[in-house]
Amino acid sequence: MNEIAILIIAHKNQPQLELLLSNLADDFDLYVHIDKTSAINKEELTAKYPNIRFYSKLHVVWGGYNLSACSLFLFQQAYKRNYKYYALISGQDLPLRSNEEIKNFIYKNDSSYIVSDKLPIKHWAYNGGINRYELYWEHDITGNSLWDTFRRKLIGNIRKIQLKYNTRRPFYKGMDVYGGSNWVLLRQDAMDYLISFIDENPRFMKRLKYCFCTDELWMQTILATSNCKIKNEHITYLDWGTGPEYPRTLRIEDYDNIRKNTCPFARKFDSEVDNEIIEKLLDSRNSSI
Repeated sequence: MNEIAILIIAHKNQPQLELLLSNLADDFDLYVHIDKTSAINKEELTAKYPNIRFYSKLHVVWGGYNLSACSLFLFQQAYKRNYKYYALISGQDLPLRSNEEIKNFIYKNDSSYIVSDKLPIKHWAYNGGINRYELYWEHDITGNSLWDTFRRKLIGNIRKIQLKYNTRRPFYKGMDVYGGSNWVLLRQDAMDYLISFIDENPRFMKRLKYCFCTDELWMQTILATSNCKIKNEHITYLDWGTGPEYPRTLRIEDYDNIRKNTCPFARKFDSEVDNEIIEKLLDSRNSSI
């Protein structure tokens, strides 16, 4: 059995996802969650890649709770097979190094990689990120029924009242809250700690509902004060500063900057925006194999 599991959250563009899978499948165990509402054909992929585990359990909406829940779900599925390392990436990622180089990077550093800083974080909106969990947010309500529309308006009005009268929700058991990128590499000790904490504190994840962008808070908060071996560094190259998207959808003009960095993965890419950068990076990566 492989010692490294790569967990992938995907929601669009099946041909691009298949490029990612085909470049990783020979050397890693892959666990892929396909958004419940996606046009990606899960049955077709299951038949084409019988050694990859595919799931389609949740509808993930940006900013909502289900991205955190989806990450945890994939962790729990992979944890059953007791890997030494678990990397969480998206379906819009690309590997920048050969599989052998990625393995060497992981084994040589032998650490978890989790970007994590205590809130408030100066450059984060919404009061340094604190309002993400102290206020009520409506992103978890995704339906279009009259009842869902009413609930969205109700929660939006509750948030306005909270802001007007400065009323806040305390976090779970008074824990200090940490935040950072949700794309991480977890070593076995960190995964053991994370799963044990969730098992022993089932209300923790429930507290994240009706918050905002908790995918950047939940595992960071749990692991920040643990004794696990963790590097406060990215495993995934991202461009948060250039725009016009945040993070930027990487294009051919980003090629040199991407290749200069030492991360094993980069995101995000979209073949409908710029397929040339995808082809060039994969050609460069695979030429070293």
